[in-house]
Amino acid sequence: MARDGRGAAIVEFAIVGSIFITLLVGTIEIGLLCWTRNTLQVTAALTARCVALATCAADPDGFAAAEAADWGLPNVLSGVTVTANANQCNGLTTASGQFVTVVLQSQYWANLPPPLSAVTLHASACYPIAS
Repeated sequence: MARDGRGAAIVEFAIVGSIFITLLVGTIEIGLLCWTRNTLQVTAALTARCVALATCAADPDGFAAAEAADWGLPNVLSGVTVTANANQCNGLTTASGQFVTVVLQSQYWANLPPPLSAVTLHASACYPIAS
């Protein structure tokens, strides 16, 4: 009673291959999401420092957009909020008592399918103002 096994390998590959490709693409997307979040965090920190040192106080939104573009994310910032003269930063105070706080908001840019396309990323940073 020998059974004909032709075509069994292609069926097995279809099952295992689809799972493998899904995991591979998912891993790449998670990596892109983490990289995008890290880029926004670095951009927020550099923008807060720039405003605190008064080197870009005239246009912090433009500085943040240019910094994000330098990191490979052009036109992704949907919101930039700069608060100068904040009293504290994450519960900390300084001798001068003044901080610059920057909050960035961005939609995730990877064109994911509809349940995942509404991901909004936030990053915030603060920097003390030297008196």
